Amino acid sequence: MNKNPRNMIGAAALSAVLSIASLAAAQTQQAVLSGTTNGLSWTLYGPGELNGLSMQSTTLKVAAHPQATVTGAKYDGKTAILAFRVNAPLQTVYSYHDQQLRNQGFQRTAQSMQGNAAQATYTRSGSSVVVNLTRQNDNTYRATFDLSGVKANMANSSNAVTDTTANKANNTSSNTTNANANNNNAAGTTPVLPVTVVGVTKFTPEQNANAGRTALASAKDFAGVTYVLYGPIELNNLTSNPGTVSFSIPQGSLLAETDINVDGTLMARIAGSNLNLQQVMDFYDRQFKAQGFTLVNPTDTGAGGDYALTYIYERGVDSRVSFSVEREFDTYRLVWDFQRS
Repeated sequence: MNKNPRNMIGAAALSAVLSIASLAAAQTQQAVLSGTTNGLSWTLYGPGELNGLSMQSTTLKVAAHPQATVTGAKYDGKTAILAFRVNAPLQTVYSYHDQQLRNQGFQRTAQSMQGNAAQATYTRSGSSVVVNLTRQNDNTYRATFDLSGVKANMANSSNAVTDTTANKANNTSSNTTNANANNNNAAGTTPVLPVTVVGVTKFTPEQNANAGRTALASAKDFAGVTYVLYGPIELNNLTSNPGTVSFSIPQGSLLAETDINVDGTLMARIAGSNLNLQQVMDFYDRQFKAQGFTLVNPTDTGAGGDYALTYIYERGVDSRVSFSVEREFDTYRLVWDFQRS
């Protein structure tokens, strides 16, 4: 038996470090504030991804940006407030909260951005939530969620407690683990696997200019067809390729960022385009049809045609995708939502 004091001290120190690391990992997704407003149970979480969000959820969950450091949280006059610090642009932080509410069945009905402040209104089942996000010069953010428009018929308090507990347990798993587990289950809810991009990836103007024939992002649909996304290049001679579907962004614009979610969606954001909403949709409609897709639903009226359009395309018996173009301030958000036909 090794009884060298130095070795024993070293082992003890290493054990302590590992214990601290394990504790930190376990605490990366903790609730920092929770409550109930007008019958709706809600929870504000620390930095990280909220997996398992559902459009049928009876609770409201919001987490700080994954790279953020939470500095405070409070509840004041039916408004939940989360303060944090993160080195990220206002629009990136706003989009993160925007996606969280969308994943819980909320539809954005109004938005505005001026200087270092963004505001948006979301509705669901007759209830409304107003989000205000402000940024200080030191990258300190204050996110307020006005819950005064929430109605009691939106939630059941007993279900909400159970739902919150389940999500806290699910958050200990990584996105990749969840995606792989669901891919091995034909009945799983997230069988689309990331191929190139995991999490939000941002692209520089140089990367866009040099994209050439190298895709900047890719993902697979339910039929195993790979969707690839290029920078602002002209895709000539598009044909119906059974294994690959190709898209680019309009020339003169910039592919700002992409993300692949474990719920089976590929997202891209383009900036600098001088096209209007319908022209951007027409650009992608041509690329879909040139590759053998049929437009089966020309528009989703629920998306709100003034700032968003959704077209549904099919090719064969397996490839079905709901494609959305949404205006978000001075950018367009593109979403390929893969579906089973």
